[in-house]
Amino acid sequence: CAFEQLQDQGKVKHFGVSNMMATQLSLLQQALPMPLVCNQLEISLSHLDWLEQAVTANCDDASSSGLIATTLSYCQLNNIEVQAWRCLSQGLFTGRSTDSEPARIQNTARLVSELADKYQTSREAIVLGFITRHPAAISPVIGTTNPTRIKACALAIELTREDWYRLFESARGGEIP
Repeated sequence: CAFEQLQDQGKVKHFGVSNMMATQLSLLQQALPMPLVCNQLEISLSHLDWLEQAVTANCDDASSSGLIATTLSYCQLNNIEVQAWRCLSQGLFTGRSTDSEPARIQNTARLVSELADKYQTSREAIVLGFITRHPAAISPVIGTTNPTRIKACALAIELTREDWYRLFESARGGEIP
């Protein structure tokens, strides 16, 4: 297997994947002699499938299949680190103009700013704090080489449960069912 060759040659220590659902991870893992250690998924305040599908399960108006929510659970159960790509929504909540965005995005950007003032931290820390509060122990991939932005992201923050839910409801544009 190519994976074994790469590992035996010392070129790769561990293997991870990107954008794989639980069933895909399971199938691939069956063919590999070593464990997969991470899975990168798009997870952010502007891309809420990872939460929405779990929250709306068994709701009459739920239109999601639950594949991402199932994937998070699968990763937790199998010790596969979940890494969040595009977790900062390309600056959408941390300073980029939201003038042409829907009301829920504008409201969430204002709330992020308000919470940054409350916690005396950066808006980036609030956005990342929302993601890292999830019990799946999600690791953000900040996707920047800008030293100022890296410093802003390094300000770890633990949001209260109330503030976390305020952000979630604001980002989804409505109350949780």
